[in-house]
Order: sequence, then structure tokens, then C-alpha cells
Amino acid sequence: METRKLGQSDLEISVMTLGGWMFGIDSWSNVNDDDSIRTIHAAIDEGITMVDTALGYGGGYSENIIGKALKMKPGRLLISSKCSADPKQIPQQADAALLRLQVDCIDVYHVHYPSPRIPIAETIGAMSKLVDAGKIRYIGVSNFSVEQMEEGLKIARIECCQPPLNLFWREAEEAILPFCHRHQIGVICYSSLAQGLLTGRFRGREDIPDDIRSRNKLFKEGTFERCLEVLDFMQTIAQKHGKSLIQVALNWVVQQPQITSAIVGAQNPGELKHDVKSFDWKLSPEELKTLGERGLQISRTMDFDTNMWGYKPS
Repeated sequence: METRKLGQSDLEISVMTLGGWMFGIDSWSNVNDDDSIRTIHAAIDEGITMVDTALGYGGGYSENIIGKALKMKPGRLLISSKCSADPKQIPQQADAALLRLQVDCIDVYHVHYPSPRIPIAETIGAMSKLVDAGKIRYIGVSNFSVEQMEEGLKIARIECCQPPLNLFWREAEEAILPFCHRHQIGVICYSSLAQGLLTGRFRGREDIPDDIRSRNKLFKEGTFERCLEVLDFMQTIAQKHGKSLIQVALNWVVQQPQITSAIVGAQNPGELKHDVKSFDWKLSPEELKTLGERGLQISRTMDFDTNMWGYKPS
């Protein structure tokens, strides 16, 4: 699988990062530990170089599953995880993550969400101390604005930014991606398949699972139906290439400027092996442009004041 350098670091990241949110179970349906472990092992076999997780994924349950899986199978996966913005809690959260993951150092440790009640300098200062202590290699941020990243860079080097990005949710394109380009910050985007919407599995409102996706703005009445119209157009491109909607959607994401890698979740090895085939071919420039324009029409109707699930740190 193609790899790309993460920012100014010495890390080479595969264009697909295995997403570990599902391994935390609590926000998802039809997930079990055995499948999660087998999926992690399959990722190693398929040449994926990084797995992404967080304290917030099942209160550390996802980290625990990843640690268990990596102890069971020879091979190396770079680990990306996330903590809170509270400088008083960050040291303890990092220590607990190291224990769950069964490693001595986390490759990239992100602040999951900034807190409007805590100065960015204090948050990044606490992260910098983890680097000095050898507990993490690089600092990352997730869901940060340009202004918040600017404040953070005054304190320490930020090597990675994790924004949401998919064909229908394009907020990052306006300011975040250009900022990361100027400062040579790697970008590992999440929600690359819009939580399954871009898979084509959900063709009616009755198909939407009663889990975290039921709160996703892209699944709301009106927006969901407009997305389905774009999926119908995508299907013609997919058929032309002999690919699935998933493979078209992921190919589009990793061809966007400044994207280092796309986080993709998988419930089982079969799903993962299918997703991996998204990256050994390329959409044409015209197809990228046309798809991008159609998806942008939907993105422009979104309210970005809160995140994809209507959440805003307070």
C-alpha cells in the first residue's frame, strides 16, 4: 500500500489508517471483540501501517482491544490515540493508555477536542511534557480550528491534524487544509465514508442504524435524500471502473490535496480487505472534479457551528 510522510516526522503512514472507534463497541451495533482482533491482524497483513483509537472510544476499551491484538500477532502498527484537553488529566490518561495498549510509547497522541474553558497553551504544554518524557513521539490535534492550532504551535510542534472529511462534509477545505499545508502538518482525516452513508448500504430512512449514526447531520431528513442522489451518480463511475461505492469514495478522499491518510473503520477482515482495494487505482481528474462539485453542493448546506453529530465542546 502507498505510504506518505506524516508532516515533518519520520513516520511513513499508509494512505489507509485503520479506525478503532468501532472496537470501543459502545456507540456501534453488531461489533464483537473477536472480529475486532481479527480485523487488526488483517490490517497488518494488508500493509496498513497505523491504527487510530482514543480514550473516548468505549472509555479506553478500544485501546485495550488493540493492545491485546498487537500482543497476539507479530508485526508493527503505528499507534495514534487521543486524550482530553485537560492538562491535569493528560498525564494520567497517557499512562493509562500505555498500559491498555501494552506499549512504552504512543507514536502520535492527539488532543481529541479542544476545550473553550482551558487555554490551548496549557493543553499543548502538557502534551509537550509527554514528548519530553518519551511517552509519546509526536503531538496531534483533532477538531481544532486554525486559530487553536496557531496558539498550539506557539508552544510546541504539532505534527498531525485530524479533521472530518468526506465527499459530503468539506469544512476542512476552507481553512484547515491550507493551514496544514503552510505549516507542513500531516492530515489524517476521519469519517471518510460519512459513517457508512457513502457505502450505499442505506437506501431508505428505515435502513439507518439506531446507533451514533442516527444523530449524524448527513442522515437527517432532506439531506439524506440529496446524498442518495449523489450516490446514484457515483454508482455510474463505480461501474465504469469495476469498483464499489466505498472504493470510489475512499479513492476520492486520499486524492485530495494535503491528505496524508484516511481513517477507515471495518467490522471484520472481509470489510477491511475490500476497503484496501480502494487505493490501487485512481479516479481521473475529471471524475474527481465532478464528484467534488456534487458533494460540495451538499456540504454547503451544512451547519458547521457544531460537529457532524451536533456536538460542540463547552
